[in-house]
Amino acid sequence: MKHLVIAGGGFAGVRLARKLKKQTDLRITLINDSEDFRYSPALYRAATGFKLGTARLPLEWMLLDSNNLTLVKGKASKIDHAKKIISLEDGQKFVYDFVVCALGSTTTHFGIDGIAEHSFGVKSPEEILELKQHMHDTVANKSNSQHNYVIIGAGPTGVEVAAALGNYLNSVLLKHKTKYPHVRIYLIEAGPRILPQMSERASKKVEKFLFKLGVTILKDTRVTSETNLLLKTSAGELRTQNVIWTAGTRNNPFFENNPKQFKLDQRGRVVVNGHLEAQDKLYVCGDNCNSRFSGLAITAIGHGNYIAKDLKARMNHRARPTNTDRHPIQVVPIANSAILQYRRLVLSGRLIAFIRHIADLIGYSDVLGPLKAITIWSNIEKTEEVCPSCQVN
Repeated sequence: MKHLVIAGGGFAGVRLARKLKKQTDLRITLINDSEDFRYSPALYRAATGFKLGTARLPLEWMLLDSNNLTLVKGKASKIDHAKKIISLEDGQKFVYDFVVCALGSTTTHFGIDGIAEHSFGVKSPEEILELKQHMHDTVANKSNSQHNYVIIGAGPTGVEVAAALGNYLNSVLLKHKTKYPHVRIYLIEAGPRILPQMSERASKKVEKFLFKLGVTILKDTRVTSETNLLLKTSAGELRTQNVIWTAGTRNNPFFENNPKQFKLDQRGRVVVNGHLEAQDKLYVCGDNCNSRFSGLAITAIGHGNYIAKDLKARMNHRARPTNTDRHPIQVVPIANSAILQYRRLVLSGRLIAFIRHIADLIGYSDVLGPLKAITIWSNIEKTEEVCPSCQVN
């Protein structure tokens, strides 16, 4: 029986494990540094008042029907592909026949002074809980110096948070029976326009949506430092203790820490062949590889699907398929609306928001299967609070 090790329990890793769950001739070990799976499209919602349980899903529950799988909590640190051994930080070692590295990206603050110490993130459940508690604490303490909220980074996550934050803050104020000066929300982008991954037309449409929501957008603006009370930028200073960092990501350091095993491109991503291999039987996928559309959940799902097909072909001595990344459909929610882009097509409005809602059901199904997906998806409009006084009210 062959042994497959999957390092990383994100979209690509979980999708691959699910696609291979009926392979009786394959033993699978899935290694993840957390017991949970992060459904990233729901993280911004969890940060603005909705149920965290729709963004944080227990891996054991998700893969309960995968009888050929062993789940291991740990962090991959070294790999020796010549000996077919992958090692974890805690000293565990696993010998494999095939290995898939799907470790996802990590946050970088670009060395900006004070950002790591004073800003809040929205890329993990722990960061979200910390941010929400902070917002409730500042409202409960009636600190009027806290009315500036600044989101740094105008990619999809930054735009989603900026669009949803106003309504959430108003609900928090109402629950605490607190009156603030007008809450001001700023979205800061170092580049010349927001949503740089999308077309200029889509960018301009979203900018108009955000303007109507009262969001102040600062483009071509570099953040230079942050203290406990002040954010310094190339456009001036902002008095705030409410900075949300959504800007920087970098490839998982596992790859640069194993330079003999991987060749990296200029952006630090692993160079792979048409089978998503860095070396024979060493796959790298999702955010980690130099695929054209790396960084998107839908691309990671596609990589999981492809590697499953490739492994089945190899084990059955059939001709191997070649990976082809499809041009993705991108949908960014903006409060009760949304914008969609597919190639040159750009659509927006409430209908697109409904399409995004349906897309979440498909996204959950990709990693959960249909029955579990419906259970989670049916709860995505439910709210919850971390604040004891709000729970009473």
